Amino acid sequence: MNIRSKIAAVAVLAVAAGTLGATQATAAPSSGSVGSVVLGSAGGPLTFPGFEGDPVRFDFAAFGEPGKSSGRFHVNHLTKDGKPFADFEGKVDCVSSEGDLAVLTGVIERADIPGFPVNLVGRRVGFSVRDVPRGHDRIGWSWAYAGFEQDVLPCTAPVPFFATSTGGYVVR
Repeated sequence: MNIRSKIAAVAVLAVAAGTLGATQATAAPSSGSVGSVVLGSAGGPLTFPGFEGDPVRFDFAAFGEPGKSSGRFHVNHLTKDGKPFADFEGKVDCVSSEGDLAVLTGVIERADIPGFPVNLVGRRVGFSVRDVPRGHDRIGWSWAYAGFEQDVLPCTAPVPFFATSTGGYVVR
């Protein structure tokens, strides 16, 4: 997918998803150079044992550079039968990119996780995003390896291990 197609796809997804459109409006930088940018909404069915086929979606609108970042993230995980498993969002506190790869972290501000007895509000999580020009973008998330017990350090995340099948991201 070329950059124009990805930007068009992100715009359509922003309108369709609603949450990303609101995120971009509240997270956009005010002026000057924005440094790194990660925009988009993508996901697909999980292949992890116990979660096979569960649809997930990750929305990002992140801008800046380490030490001066802003933006929002939103994570949505449904069960195969469409019931909510996890839905949380938060404020981006660090974003950094090089080429088609970005790493971002953020602090969870709202969490609705019916099957998880721990309060996640206030936890820092990490994400990685690889913008694949002619294929499916890839993402990674910190709790896939380490759970939620420990906060990640700013601008740290695992490699982007999950190939998305819907949506897309723009990294610059």
